[in-house]
Amino acid sequence: MSDLALIPTRRVEAWKYSDLRAALGDEAPLLRDGRDIIERLAPSTERGLVAAGEQRFVVERLDRGEPTLASSSEWGVAEGGSLTRVVMQSADAVTLSICRVHLAPRARFRQFVLAEGGKLARIETHVDVAGAEAEVELNGLYLCNGGRHADLTSVIDHREVGGQTRQLIKGVARKRGRGVFQGKIVVERGAQKTDARQYHHGMLLEEGAEIFAKPELMIHADDVQCAHGNTAGGLDERALFYMRSRGVPEAEARALLIESFLVEAIPNSLPEDVHSELTQRIRAWLSGGAA
Repeated sequence: MSDLALIPTRRVEAWKYSDLRAALGDEAPLLRDGRDIIERLAPSTERGLVAAGEQRFVVERLDRGEPTLASSSEWGVAEGGSLTRVVMQSADAVTLSICRVHLAPRARFRQFVLAEGGKLARIETHVDVAGAEAEVELNGLYLCNGGRHADLTSVIDHREVGGQTRQLIKGVARKRGRGVFQGKIVVERGAQKTDARQYHHGMLLEEGAEIFAKPELMIHADDVQCAHGNTAGGLDERALFYMRSRGVPEAEARALLIESFLVEAIPNSLPEDVHSELTQRIRAWLSGGAA
């Protein structure tokens, strides 16, 4: 079997909204050993360890102008440790990223992804909640202009008691833009007292925009609190009318409403300079012409 034949198409359930084979075209990429197609496309897997009680903060920028950009990382967070990861994706070609995180007891993993899409951009996150009372916060935004495709995919597997997950994904798409969210939370039989909440909200800014969302809960324990939700729609015309009636020009009113919708997903716990950069990226995107 050729390497090209191993590249997933829409027939693969996990890639049904993001046809990697079509995005790569006739390119026959070199695949190395690995557990996942992105890991096999990446030149290497970077590995890191957060020690017990340590707090680590990392920023990853996926903005290099390569035809295909693939990155793979793996983190272990020891007992009581904390890892905060921020990913900013803006490269306009095929951009692929996978990160695997293993959490020990009372460890914490926080992540925020801002994806501006590309020919096909997919940011995957897999979290193994292997320790009791570990916490996960997995938020993100996608901003899809015409011809851009952003896919935020995650799997969070709770395997021990008392774990907590909070996930909020928001996104907007313009005409011919495509935003994708696929999120799965698994609660294993031994993960009693798990508290997991997952929400996705998408906004279609123009006719011809596309948003696909597939939030999933797989619960095998009986003493848990779990919920998930999903919405997709347009701009609130009543709110727009109210702002215009107060003298705010239409373009400015639309931009303000979209920004207020998006920034809710940015955690206040991020450093001020990073929070400011994320907000400025949203405003720069909106200044390209709010719908």
